[in-house]
Amino acid sequence: MMTSPLFARRQQIAKDMAWIRSQPPLLSSADFPMVNTSTWQVADNTLTEMSYHGPHRIGFYYQWLLGNLIAQQPHLNVVAEEIQINDAGKTVGAVDFLIENGEQLEHWEVAVKFYLAHQGRWLGPNAKDALDIKAARMMNHQLAMSNHPRFLADHPQWRPQKKRLCIHGRLYQPFHQSAPLPDAPSVNLDCITGWWCWPDALPQDRRYASLSRDQWLSIPDFHTLPRFDTAALASLTRTCHLVDESLTPWFVVTPDWPQTHPPKV
Repeated sequence: MMTSPLFARRQQIAKDMAWIRSQPPLLSSADFPMVNTSTWQVADNTLTEMSYHGPHRIGFYYQWLLGNLIAQQPHLNVVAEEIQINDAGKTVGAVDFLIENGEQLEHWEVAVKFYLAHQGRWLGPNAKDALDIKAARMMNHQLAMSNHPRFLADHPQWRPQKKRLCIHGRLYQPFHQSAPLPDAPSVNLDCITGWWCWPDALPQDRRYASLSRDQWLSIPDFHTLPRFDTAALASLTRTCHLVDESLTPWFVVTPDWPQTHPPKV
């Protein structure tokens, strides 16, 4: 079986690691217990020699990047990762990371997400996901897993003193509208760095290139990417992720987006 090049570009891996170190958290640190950029004190250039062999989904790739970045920090130590919690024969959740931060044990839940502002909410590019739902689930369900009775019974040696969220990503404003941005949950405004639009609203006064899934974090140089033919917009059947010559990212959604979207929490 041939190995897909997706998530296999070593130079991209090193750039993505640097992106995590410099990118602000997606949610506001004033309202959420976020891991901040000051946590990342060390960067190891040997990452260009590393290879990713996990599932070809950006969330798995991001968690792998994060685990390697944590391992580089002299004040951090990964005690355990992806601890499954089973109760009465059913999986009820998992703990992403248990981290020793100095002498303190911390529970981290992690995610990388991309959301588009639409009608007062941040929706995912496929509109099946929403930031208000994700933030509530991470706070109320995922971070609660280290207090679950089954976790406490199975792992009496682990009692995290602090819980944190490590969420990176990017937020996209509507190019064709002047509606106010969603006011909840509170986001880091520095993460609003892209545009989204329907096919007929994409500006035609610039060139575009296509981004594959493993190029969504640190965006490569424009000249290294395949050009996007805007004529394809006439028959667009799935959301596409583009970047223009200024390296501004764009999501172009299908004409019927969003057909459905999840109910508010």
